Amino acid sequence: MSIVKVHRYGVRADREGPQSLSLEAPGKPRLHVGTPPEFRNGVPYVWSPEELLIGSLAACFELTVVAIADRKDVPLHAIRVDATGHVERKDSRYRFMLFELDVELETDAGREHDAENLAELAKERCIVASALDVPWRLTVEAHTAPVAAAAPA
Repeated sequence: MSIVKVHRYGVRADREGPQSLSLEAPGKPRLHVGTPPEFRNGVPYVWSPEELLIGSLAACFELTVVAIADRKDVPLHAIRVDATGHVERKDSRYRFMLFELDVELETDAGREHDAENLAELAKERCIVASALDVPWRLTVEAHTAPVAAAAPA
């Protein structure tokens, strides 16, 4: 017997100007979005749809690593995900051609390999990544958390 869970997420986009809009979701603050500054009439200083997609991938990946670490009792003291999306123009169309995630994990001594395995599992289980038909590269560096300095006597 399998158990199926279904979740629904809704977002509304409302135009604010010629190249900008706001996104809303129930119970969340508005998010202002605009055409990237690299494009004609782009809007600086607000999130672009491209950055939101890359940010969604990075956030989903990081939260998935944290959830798996919790379930597998792998100590995770810090995590940092730097994400990059590469866009190319080909045949008069822009498209993402590659995502790169550079991940730093901080764990206890002797658990570095376990922390690296978390990242590999998260790559398989990240919901946002599974929705994207774009290759992505994962680089993981796990290191030991610094030992807290002993308190003076």
